[in-house]
Amino acid sequence: MIVESYQRRAISQAVIVGVIVVVLVVAAVAAYYAVGGPSKTSSTTSSHTSSTSPTYKNTIIIGTTDSVQTTIDPADAYDYFGINIIQNLGDGLVDYRPGTSQYVPALATSWSASADGTVWNFTLRQGVKFADGTKFNATDVKYSVDRQFAIQEAAGPFVGAGIGGTGAQCCGVINSTKVLGQYLVQFKLNYPFTAFLGMMAFATMYPVEPKLATMPTHPHPGTNTGVINYTGTVTTENPNQLGPYTLTSWQRSAGKDVEIDLTANPNYWNYSNGWPKTQNIIIKMYSDSSALALAMTNGEVDVAYRQLAATDVQSYETNSAVKVWKGPGTFIQYLVFNELNPAFSNQLVREAVAAAVNRTLIDNTVFLGLADPLYSMIPNGMIYHTDAFKTDYGNANIAKAQSLLTEAEYSTTNKLSITLTYPTGHYTSTDLIATAVKQSLEATGMITVTLASSPWSTYKASTKADQLQLYIYGWYPDYLDPYDYSLPFFPADGIGFLSTNWINSTATNLLTQIAGTSSSTQLSTMYTQLQNIVAQAAPVVPLFQGTSVAVSSPKVSGIVLDVTTNFRYWLLQETT
Repeated sequence: MIVESYQRRAISQAVIVGVIVVVLVVAAVAAYYAVGGPSKTSSTTSSHTSSTSPTYKNTIIIGTTDSVQTTIDPADAYDYFGINIIQNLGDGLVDYRPGTSQYVPALATSWSASADGTVWNFTLRQGVKFADGTKFNATDVKYSVDRQFAIQEAAGPFVGAGIGGTGAQCCGVINSTKVLGQYLVQFKLNYPFTAFLGMMAFATMYPVEPKLATMPTHPHPGTNTGVINYTGTVTTENPNQLGPYTLTSWQRSAGKDVEIDLTANPNYWNYSNGWPKTQNIIIKMYSDSSALALAMTNGEVDVAYRQLAATDVQSYETNSAVKVWKGPGTFIQYLVFNELNPAFSNQLVREAVAAAVNRTLIDNTVFLGLADPLYSMIPNGMIYHTDAFKTDYGNANIAKAQSLLTEAEYSTTNKLSITLTYPTGHYTSTDLIATAVKQSLEATGMITVTLASSPWSTYKASTKADQLQLYIYGWYPDYLDPYDYSLPFFPADGIGFLSTNWINSTATNLLTQIAGTSSSTQLSTMYTQLQNIVAQAAPVVPLFQGTSVAVSSPKVSGIVLDVTTNFRYWLLQETT
């Protein structure tokens, strides 16, 4: 997911043979990242109906520096926090068992695939209702997918993640949907895709309420036609009505969130089994990590999640008044070049920056060892990862950077002058990361870096308008597969959500071949080739791979930080 968008990991690339039932698919996926954990289908004592001890609070307050970037419409939301809100207000046909990468039923109770892997049938759960009491069925699933095709937001998740697309954006994995019965829906794919269930678990595939999310009558792809933009009316501007929570209040100021309030949805299909665990979730936004840390220390919030500075996390680890939670490091961060900028249209300059970056400096000074150096856009530990950038450039290779800059006709008296822009209020310590990058590049003696910042609420718009030269982005995966760490960054038109304006037909052809290939041997060869192409051309430069961290009151339980990076409010509870 976008843009920082969270995580999903290695998926077995076994050839689909015959009709595959869920158990087989689950076994294939869980081979890489399986740990125990509850699922939405697990039975539990209801925290909102039980009077037995221990007793639990009705409200949990979560503090964050994050904010919804644009909307909570699954057709447009492609930022981590926006998607995370959707994950708690809506639901998909498929979900992950918390703490694992194992697929479990959600709105669908079972599914199967054809022998060639291009036709999937999903049997839906009966008796499910939207928050207003309207019954949910297969027609709603088809409507939601058809609406995505009609809107086709070019920089949105449906197109960006390669799920669907028509015209200039053709063709994603999904070809069409068909209603086979009131509770049976069929997906036809353009080609067999081994990570299809991961796509189905992604928030952009969550069914929306048709009465709220209208279908564009005259769609104009890429212009946001039909997207629900929030203007302050929670009852009509939240299309996500099938999840554990409903949206009861959403306060925004100058394009940034102030507070979001969620209330347990009594029409949620698993409400009677005790989900969600806490009746009310209040999310309060803080200006920066220092303000968030102070709120946590003073007991103003029960949970602090995104983004605490590494120094604060370090101090909390020895503080018995709080509890520190850590999860796998599947978040990545990287530099992006806009190749419309004259300096960065020169590949030599991009290579020089890639060579000069000091990842060890970032890890040691900014994250105090909580991050790992990254030399590919595919994370460490994920299948098909290679250290392509390390092979080509090493780390902090000043001599190589100087040689490349000299070849590009720069010198100590004719320095390359660039502006590095970073977002505020979204990622952890971007000011310190930018400072470390500036120090790395200026160590060549041939580059001068000016730092600039932009609020996250306007950062995407600035990117899309090609107003930035060199800038920082992060990525939380949409689904657990290296394809999701490849296609969104390198669309055929060179734009996507990053606006690199880098176009490479070989990379595009490789991505097309990868999408329809199930042979692990062939995929290994193709992903290696793709990573080498990216390293050599350097349209982006991977910096580090981070960990997920939350801090809470010791009385809070239910925090699960796993490879999906879904932060599940419906698991949280706190004793009184």
